[in-house]
Formats: sequence, structure tokens, C-alpha cells
Amino acid sequence: MKNKVEFFLVLFFCSISRIIGINYSSYLGGTLAWIYGFFSRRNLIGMKNLNLVFPKKSIIEKKKILRKMWFHFGRVIGEYPHLHKIKVRENSNIKIIGINNLLDPLKKEKSCIYFSAHIGNWELSSHPLTQNGFKINFVYRALNNKHIDDLLKKIRFNYGVKLIKKGPDGAKECIKVLRNKENLGMLIDQKMNDGVPVNFFNKLAMTAPAIAKFALKFKCQIIPALCVREKGISYKIEYFKPIQYSIIKKLGSEEKIMLYLNKIIENWIIEYPDQWIWVHDRWKN
Repeated sequence: MKNKVEFFLVLFFCSISRIIGINYSSYLGGTLAWIYGFFSRRNLIGMKNLNLVFPKKSIIEKKKILRKMWFHFGRVIGEYPHLHKIKVRENSNIKIIGINNLLDPLKKEKSCIYFSAHIGNWELSSHPLTQNGFKINFVYRALNNKHIDDLLKKIRFNYGVKLIKKGPDGAKECIKVLRNKENLGMLIDQKMNDGVPVNFFNKLAMTAPAIAKFALKFKCQIIPALCVREKGISYKIEYFKPIQYSIIKKLGSEEKIMLYLNKIIENWIIEYPDQWIWVHDRWKN
């Protein structure tokens, strides 16, 4: 019953969102999340994480980051029903940097893996790929509410993303994708209970090593991708210089590769602290 109620609330919000348009929907989502953030117990997790990462910041500064995070996260939710309509090449609100870092290996029919984190609007990071005619395979974690999960999968499918569910069957599908010289996208900043302990902001965090396993197995490069909000519904999508297989091979172990990638994400979070989802229990024992 609870799942159905949540689903109909989400469906109602999506309907309102489509009527009022992306600008108002983004602001409405931000406002609702900002209000919710006042009462959410998840702020305790967020403050714990902020104390770990920014021990020198004052309580006021940390609370300000959390308030901005809630508003930003709500805006991401408010923009979700409109993702399939956003044309990045025709949109003056979206700046794309380094797209050839990602397109070049695909044009040469070389498999590659790109990764991002739950920062900015991570869903938009695949748009320049799909809208340049390339299929994108993206690994995702299914939501507990199957009704909402199915709805979000439909929205993602509408803008050209093939989803691969995390798990043993998903791992087999990822191997098939890379063998076929296709691309694979992953978000790698969340906790994984059966992962490997790797330092993240100088504290061990259970980390999914799949991206390292795949890169070593298929000798493919890894490309960091970041999509951050600049103002309102304006975004910057940046594809960074590829991490070549020679570097990955030199790092050698899965733990060292993941530490290398974690450092990249750390730099993003330091630069855009109010756009990362602090209320995920990343360092839970």
C-alpha cells in the first residue's frame, strides 16, 4: 500500500511538472525538497559526513551547504520528467566541454567506460552521447519501490539510455557490452556492502570495484564525466581527459585504481560541495 501511495504521488508530481514546464518544475521541486530538508532525519547523516570532509568549516557553513544541497536535489527531481526533451546541442543553457574525449574512442569502435557521481544533474551526462547517435549502457541501482523504478526506467529509455541493473546478471551484461566494443556508464560514489575498503576523504569506505575489474579485463580507458549546475537550469557537462589503460595497468590493483578515481570525485565535491548528495551514508560501518 505504501509503495502505491508513493507511486501515485510521484505520478501526480510528474503530471504537474509537465504542465508547468521545466523552469517552474525545477523551482517547485527545489522548494519542496528545501522544506522537507528542515524536518528530515537524514540531516544527521549529512552533518556527520560534512564533519568528516570539512572539519574546519563552521556549523553555520555546513548547515548552509545542506540547505543548498536539498534545494539543488529537489531541482534535479523537478527536472526529471523533462529530461527526454532536453536537446543539449540546441540548448544555450548547457555548456559541453571535452565531448571528443568520449566520442573519439567510440568512433574508433573501442570500448570505454565513463563514470560520474551523484553530483550536479548526473542524468544529463549521457545526453551528448545519445544525441550524437551513440547507444549508452548505464549501470544503475534499482529503487525499492518497483512502481517508481519502472516509471524512472521509462523516462530514461525515452532519452536513449539502456539500463543495466546492478547484480550478478548485470555484471554479465556489462561484460557483453564491453566485448561488443560499446560504452558503459557508471556512478561510483555510493557505498557497496560487499565492495572493497578504499580511502575516500582519508576514511575507509566500502567501494564497488566493478569499474576497475572491467578496465583491467578489457584493457579499456576510463573517462571521468561531470555535469554541474551553473545557475538555474543552466548546466556544464565536462568530459575529462581519458585515464589511459597504461595508467590503469601501472596502478595494478583494484584498490589502487579505485583510490585514484575517488581522488577525482573528492576534487569535484570540494569544488561543488552543495551539489553532492551528503545524506547518503557513504561511510557507514
